[in-house]
Amino acid sequence: MKRFIGLFILIIVLVMISGCTQSAQPAPVTTTVATPVPTPLPTVPPTVATPVPTTMPTTVTTVLSQPKITLKPQITKIIFYMRNNTFVPRELTVLPGTGVTWVNEDPIVHSVKTTGTHTGMFNSGDIIPTAEWGYTFGASQGVFEFVCPDHPDMKGTVVVKDGPSVVGVPTMETPSH
Repeated sequence: MKRFIGLFILIIVLVMISGCTQSAQPAPVTTTVATPVPTPLPTVPPTVATPVPTTMPTTVTTVLSQPKITLKPQITKIIFYMRNNTFVPRELTVLPGTGVTWVNEDPIVHSVKTTGTHTGMFNSGDIIPTAEWGYTFGASQGVFEFVCPDHPDMKGTVVVKDGPSVVGVPTMETPSH
């Protein structure tokens, strides 16, 4: 009897370990759809024929305007260096919205102040040796001249205009997709 119970338990364990070999399938679902039956129209005696207006098919073409894509400058920091009482480089061309930084590499104090048609647009105040000062040009395009007031021959220019690249800095490659 013990062998019989042991054999029975072994068979149950084997069945449980081997799992079910049949996959469960859902029962088929039957759907009944009512089909409309046409009703015969009453017959009307013929009368005088009335012309029926016809319409011609019309094709409508909608032109979608392309959205204007505004690219932001890829270069985050354009630098003018103050060396030997000069701005290096003397002129840069940048895209609208670009930030420009002036770095004082001279052993004396300098400053940056706009002149010409944009006088008073910005004034850095004193930039001590090894310090830097920055200004971000907005969306306005134009030629912005600046000078160090303590050194009148120390002049520079920032040209802000839309275009594919910035002049005066290395060209940046855009990844191709």
